[in-house]
Amino acid sequence: MKTPIWERIDLTRPPKPRCQGCHSRIQTQWEFCPSCGQTLIEKDNEFRRCIWVDISGMEVEDENRETITAILIDAFSKLYGAFRSVKVFLTSDPPNPKEWVDGFTHVHVFADNQVVDYLGVATFKLGMVTDLAIVRIDQVFNASYNASLNINQLSNLIANTIAHEIGHTLGLDHSALPTDVMHDGLDHMIHSLMPPSFHASQINSMNNTIRKYATLKSPLKPIKDS
Repeated sequence: MKTPIWERIDLTRPPKPRCQGCHSRIQTQWEFCPSCGQTLIEKDNEFRRCIWVDISGMEVEDENRETITAILIDAFSKLYGAFRSVKVFLTSDPPNPKEWVDGFTHVHVFADNQVVDYLGVATFKLGMVTDLAIVRIDQVFNASYNASLNINQLSNLIANTIAHEIGHTLGLDHSALPTDVMHDGLDHMIHSLMPPSFHASQINSMNNTIRKYATLKSPLKPIKDS
């Protein structure tokens, strides 16, 4: 004789959440379903992180200004695309102090004569928001020149480099996957071939980190380079 179903089911156990669209298992802090893309959390307008990508430190010679401007516009377009599902406000203009006060992340994009062995560096704390990153655009251009990249490939590399450092400031650690935008040490031969993109778990993680920071205001410290 079979045991009745009501005796086999543990009714004291909370049901595991599932997506209403495809019924896949989900986690309560996710913004959208990784399987079907359905939005899981609607109330997200109050949780946004301002990211200021500051290129004022770049000095460009007049004869190169038009070309560099076109490359940067293209790179920024790809950067915005990578963060379209992340609750951030990306801007190349100084944030309005009345709107953001000091609650923004400053990404300095500049060139310098100091010899370094990285393309960018960022303050980093796993799963937490931090407020500072730098991108050595001269190093990106050097890598592009040495690899004989074309303009579109250079644009991809710039966008991937900036996206990588922003990812660190939103709590993402390095990835072991060579094609991942968060790979430890961007490979200019790989990341020049495609614009930056984040997979579902990274997007959910960044959005959850932004939401937590809105109430916790985490301290900033350790450094992560690329």
